[in-house]
Amino acid sequence: MVAESQRRARPGRPKVVAEAALLDAAALLADDGGLESVTFRALAEVLGVSAMAVHRASGGIDALRHRLIAVVVDEAINDIAWPEGDWRGTVETFARGLRDLLLRHPLVLEAHSHAALDTPAADDVAHRVVRALREGGLDAEHAAYGYAAVHDFVTGHVAIRLGRGELELLDIPPERRAASVFDSFHDVERRFQVGLGLLLDGLTVAAERRARA
Repeated sequence: MVAESQRRARPGRPKVVAEAALLDAAALLADDGGLESVTFRALAEVLGVSAMAVHRASGGIDALRHRLIAVVVDEAINDIAWPEGDWRGTVETFARGLRDLLLRHPLVLEAHSHAALDTPAADDVAHRVVRALREGGLDAEHAAYGYAAVHDFVTGHVAIRLGRGELELLDIPPERRAASVFDSFHDVERRFQVGLGLLLDGLTVAAERRARA
């Protein structure tokens, strides 16, 4: 305890932390060890400042974690190039963008498993996708659940991919691998592409069926 107090009090340590640096450090910690790893002490170690400096800059760990998630999500959404007049393209763009975001920042998947992403940008994306599905021919209910189906497919795909690792089938015994339906089809990128294509085809059929009704 004495050594810790001395270490924190040593001269020359910065007393002010820039928010950008604080968020970058928090993202590194959370992506590597989960949101619970984002603590005053851990951030202080990464940034080379005192825990009190982190506390003053963050406004509290819960506030910092919430701000971190919002910033990461909003930055990813701002980078999306949405197609015009193509409902399938809009849905596919959403799915791929969400997949890439969750793989790049597992902290978002962790946060999302506990609560919806309550940022204005995330809400705008959801409404954009639902609107695209409506333009494709689905009614309000099926458009909302269609969005949910794509969203849940992506989050489930990423959760399994992150949890089991990229070499899942290559790491199991040959006899167990031979018993798997994925023995000849273990490409994770193809798994995503084909699954998303099947979902989009199903949404197309549903829209065409509604148009004929």
